[in-house]
Amino acid sequence: MLISNYSYIPILSLKPAEMAALEELPAKDKRLMLPLISLKKWANSKSFIKSTERIEKAIGKNYWIADIDKEHLLLAKQRLADGDDGVSAEIVSLAASNNGYENWVNFISTNENIIPTIQLSDLSALDLQLSNFSNINKTIVVRFELSGSHPIELGDFSFVVKKLSERKYPQGILIVLDYGDVNRFNLIEYYKNSNLVKQLNALMPEAYFCVSGTSFPYSFAGSYRGEIPIFERQIYNKVVADCQGVKFIYSDRGSTRASGNDGGSGTPPPRIDYPLKNEWRFIRKELNDTIEKEVLYQEAAIEIMNSEYWDAELRLWGTQMIEKTSLGDQYGITSANRATAVRINLHLYQQLHYFDVLKSLDTEEDWVD
Repeated sequence: MLISNYSYIPILSLKPAEMAALEELPAKDKRLMLPLISLKKWANSKSFIKSTERIEKAIGKNYWIADIDKEHLLLAKQRLADGDDGVSAEIVSLAASNNGYENWVNFISTNENIIPTIQLSDLSALDLQLSNFSNINKTIVVRFELSGSHPIELGDFSFVVKKLSERKYPQGILIVLDYGDVNRFNLIEYYKNSNLVKQLNALMPEAYFCVSGTSFPYSFAGSYRGEIPIFERQIYNKVVADCQGVKFIYSDRGSTRASGNDGGSGTPPPRIDYPLKNEWRFIRKELNDTIEKEVLYQEAAIEIMNSEYWDAELRLWGTQMIEKTSLGDQYGITSANRATAVRINLHLYQQLHYFDVLKSLDTEEDWVD
């Protein structure tokens, strides 16, 4: 496995909409991306194996990067303390730092297509963990969460970088600088990202780098239609141009949010998003007592298909779902979860082929007898 073979590393969660969006991409495109997926319990499953099975169903036998979902780990520890010895015990055991995260290393070593993310919760185990992974001869990923609910402290960041720079990585190393939520202010100050990358690259010139984040909004209240800049792509473009000679791979959150969006109770207003390369377009309808939400989704789909940005030649699952919705098909978009899956499916494809002319690409699957 060569990290240089990939042009896109979306950071995804083990959620139904995200897995459906990934699963419905053409097989040839799945081979070009390397998703980073944080592991947690899948839906209401009773065994952790269901989590990896769902990911494999989505990505096939292609490589993917595994991390541990920190929020879910906290819940699992609480549930374990309350007497839950099922999936919670498996997750907590997987994240245990004893013997250089031995359980995590063993899990990765027995799954050929999984690339490890180095665990940074217990830095006293870092040296041994790195040695353990060097013995199984895999590319490693180091994800620095620089904002959000679990940001790494500056002293810990410096310690990890020092330890990383003291080693060689025959199978390659990828540094993911995960900024979580980003906005226009971060774009204006992109040079801060550039300066950090330059400093790290001077210490680890063999490393590949991701500058990742998301600007997808948490609320659309009061909006009917519009366009939203994809600031994470703009920041990345600026940083790459400013860091000549550095090896980059594009990364973002796949048009999902960095943190959970409670959104309150009740049915969210019907909204269909249509991702382009540099912005998200959307049509949103207000719920009312006289029109069923399925009809509102249909109206939104019709408006999108009648817009100047609609590409009738883009034959993806996401566009086909919008077309079905415009016809009132019950298998089209009838819920926020399906609408989210459609948006992510289209966003992943647009960012994977950011520098390609989409009309020249073949999105049909190869026929197999």
